[in-house]
Amino acid sequence: WPLTGRDRELGLLHEALSDAVLRGVVIAGPAGVGKTRLTTEAAELARAQGCAVEWVRASGSARSIPLGAFAPLLPATALRTDVELLAAARHALAERSAGRRLVLCIDDGQLLDDASAALVHQLVAAGEAFVVVSVRRGEPAPDALRALWKDELCALLDLSELSRPDVEELLEAALGGAIDGGSANALWERTRGN
Repeated sequence: WPLTGRDRELGLLHEALSDAVLRGVVIAGPAGVGKTRLTTEAAELARAQGCAVEWVRASGSARSIPLGAFAPLLPATALRTDVELLAAARHALAERSAGRRLVLCIDDGQLLDDASAALVHQLVAAGEAFVVVSVRRGEPAPDALRALWKDELCALLDLSELSRPDVEELLEAALGGAIDGGSANALWERTRGN
């Protein structure tokens, strides 16, 4: 489906990727509002700029394992359980980016384990990575992740549901033509832009 009704948000992501001061964007919103889709668009913008883009998909299952969400990106030697854990992970990610700007796209950041959240914070604070993190509004996030916007390292983008005209535009674009008023109204009543 085409991305509709998010011109302002795409503009903010483009500006943030081009800004030398800002180190990331945290996209917050309710379930199903399009956080992952917007994160995907940010990844495409970063790739077009020649950045090394890596995805981290947090989950409740991986939360019990230190750096569990990062495991697919890190060699086994970086997954030590000693005090050098985060330093080894940072080094491994720097090697993976091969000298290019590293952009980490993190989906469902509220589910990151504490070590992963600390790693993200360290990467951002040190300027070693630009992050785009989606978090579900109303769910607790690790302290290190909340610090990204509290400490103004990252912009906080509060994503809301699409407006009714945006929903109608999306339907017309996806279906390849106009949709009758009754159908558009029924879909709006059912989804309320989500």
